[in-house]
Amino acid sequence: MRTIEDYILIKKIKSGDCTAWEDLVNKYYTKIFSYCVRRCLGNRILAADLTQDIFLKVIENIENYKFRGKFFNYLFTIAVNVCNNDSTKKRLIQIRFNEKEIKFNSEPTLTSIITQENKNKIQIALNKLPAIQREALILKYYHDLKVKSIAKVTGTGISTSQSRINQGLKKLRNLLDREEFMDE
Repeated sequence: MRTIEDYILIKKIKSGDCTAWEDLVNKYYTKIFSYCVRRCLGNRILAADLTQDIFLKVIENIENYKFRGKFFNYLFTIAVNVCNNDSTKKRLIQIRFNEKEIKFNSEPTLTSIITQENKNKIQIALNKLPAIQREALILKYYHDLKVKSIAKVTGTGISTSQSRINQGLKKLRNLLDREEFMDE
């Protein structure tokens, strides 16, 4: 069970076990990084910096961590706050689709190219949503958080989180149905 594993790792970290810290980072790094990439509108360099900041905040505050609820929610709360603080600094720059991401040494199939194009269209449309709706959709559909967990992570009520998801989905659907997305 994830909660018990986290409890054991955090106990070891609090007692000075560096290997446990590495295990905890390895366990969650990819999820936090991918969340940051989406919040940073695809800017992987900024996302890497923010991911590092998030884990630094965790290690700085690990002694004060109380075992209430899931550590995953605690970690995502820090991630949301760090990303929100960064976005208020107006440092976000939208990164367009980078053609170099397609591996040229392997022959991509038509299906994989279409799938990648669809992912890019969704990301571009997602980037056009208001930040609070984008955040709710990222947490729900890219990180499989339940509405209750999203409410805890974002510091809102369950009905507010559900509303943000529903409104975000509606706006996303409208954006994706518009002609300019169909022709791209």
